Amino acid sequence: MKFGISQNIHDITKSRPYDELLDELREVAVFAEEAGFDTFWLPEHHFSIWGREMVPNPLMVAADIAARTKRIRIGLSAAIITLWHPIRLAEDLAMLDQLSGGRLEIGFGRGNYGLETTNLNPIADPNNQEQNFKVFEEGVDVVVTALGNKLFSYKGEIYQFPTPGFKADRAHSVDDPAYTDPVTGELAKLTLIPGPKQKPMPPLWQVVSESPRSIRYAAKQNMGIIMWRPSVATLKYRLGLYKEAYREYHGVDLPLGAKTAIVRDTYVAESEAEARKIAQAPLMSSLNFANWRGPAIYLDPGETLDSATEAALRKEITYDFVRDRALFFGSPDMVIGRIQELYEQTQMEHITFKCGWPGLPHEAEMRNLRLLASEVLPRVRRWHAERFAQAAE
Repeated sequence: MKFGISQNIHDITKSRPYDELLDELREVAVFAEEAGFDTFWLPEHHFSIWGREMVPNPLMVAADIAARTKRIRIGLSAAIITLWHPIRLAEDLAMLDQLSGGRLEIGFGRGNYGLETTNLNPIADPNNQEQNFKVFEEGVDVVVTALGNKLFSYKGEIYQFPTPGFKADRAHSVDDPAYTDPVTGELAKLTLIPGPKQKPMPPLWQVVSESPRSIRYAAKQNMGIIMWRPSVATLKYRLGLYKEAYREYHGVDLPLGAKTAIVRDTYVAESEAEARKIAQAPLMSSLNFANWRGPAIYLDPGETLDSATEAALRKEITYDFVRDRALFFGSPDMVIGRIQELYEQTQMEHITFKCGWPGLPHEAEMRNLRLLASEVLPRVRRWHAERFAQAAE
């Protein structure tokens, strides 16, 4: 049972100096290490005209965090692979793994925002799901092939590496037989310099939403899955899909919850009323900004809503609707109970807390983190050790 912090940079006033925002993120990261969290996760988003998602390059931020910490693992949730040149991404990931001393966790995402793909890689338009998935699939294949092999090549419909036909340019010839085709003399293999520190490569994850296809693909590629807002019942269903697909592709019967992670919006205060007073408004503003999928992402398997409720929740998600489905909000005892309930039902390997949202003052986020670290995690860890040690016996 591992615990992480998911952190973004945001400024809905659109007026604060970015270096101040970076300093606040750094403070959270260093605190997370000192408080004993296992992982620190960073997202990727571009052109955030709303001031809500302001980390366009999580690898650079991760390198900065790596230089300020020694133990905590640093995760990408996610590098939006459809927006990167896959060879360049593989090189940068390998370098980041070296810079961090082998503490990198690599999460991949397909991308949801047309604003990003239209301007960075139009062929990955998320409005064309088949094409988007094809770009994602080949990108993952390229990165995994490059990270996992000293010499590599790749031939897909979209990407081919090395580029066919290269023998020499005006600067250098390629005459090493390890890299060239013995018949044509063309470059036939590439290599990453440096390769990753972790062998064969850092742990791989895919951020998935409600798509069974994505869950099966992650299992096939031996990637863990990261989810955000599903209810416990829906999580159990998706974990079952992952477990079945993993067994199908690898012949291994994973324990339920292995190689899986959930992100939960979390605020710990003296009481739920206090948590709501401090954090409900920024939380719900954030959830409603992301409400383009509608309330279905919070529903249990087979659950339906009447048309009036569906329409109202599409217009505005409410705290009461998401409270028991997707939040850890309240006193330490309440949050501990919610974590225990989640783990009893799913035994998920990673639980990651999102503790700040646009509009929440930084000091309020830090108070939340301090209570989470001092009043919640030690008791949950003791409970887990006692409860599941006994179960193993």
